[in-house]
Amino acid sequence: MRRAGRISPLSVALEDLLSRREARVRAKERLAALVWRECVGSFYAERTQVTGISRGIMYVWCNSPALAHQLSLDGVEIIGRLNAELAGQYIKEIRPSATGRRRGQEAAEASRPRRASPTRRELEAIRLPPDEVQAVEAEAARIGDEGLRARFLGAALAQRRAQKWQRQHGYRSCEHCGWLTPPPLSHCTKCGRTL
Repeated sequence: MRRAGRISPLSVALEDLLSRREARVRAKERLAALVWRECVGSFYAERTQVTGISRGIMYVWCNSPALAHQLSLDGVEIIGRLNAELAGQYIKEIRPSATGRRRGQEAAEASRPRRASPTRRELEAIRLPPDEVQAVEAEAARIGDEGLRARFLGAALAQRRAQKWQRQHGYRSCEHCGWLTPPPLSHCTKCGRTL
């Protein structure tokens, strides 16, 4: 029970737990966009692009209506692969669409070879600065359950490596929401604001 003028330790702990859970979910959603290519295979990887993820729904642009329909049929299997890669139930639905891209964006992307995400080997080869690793380890040390701590540590380090890979490949961070958007796009693929 909360008394007037005092914040209970339980409410502070609960707020901290919820904010860390939300951050973990957002991190897993971002990681899902990075492992998309690996989970769907070369056919879909060459013809689709994750345009956003929100509340467990992954929005995917497809280069044709027929492909969007096929992706909706294959969605359950792909969701299973994504969630297995993420070690949890973070993606609940895939919403494919063949509309919604600007012509200029489409032409610019068609003219350059694109790498949507790093391979597992590329991620493992990325070295993070020791202070960044120590910060993640310190955050993980706050988790009491050893198994959960190990999973969190693995996912958090993978996310940091993925973000480093994205920045090395020209992704830009949205000033509004922090989402990393691939080049040559000029609008954030999550919130739609101009970069």
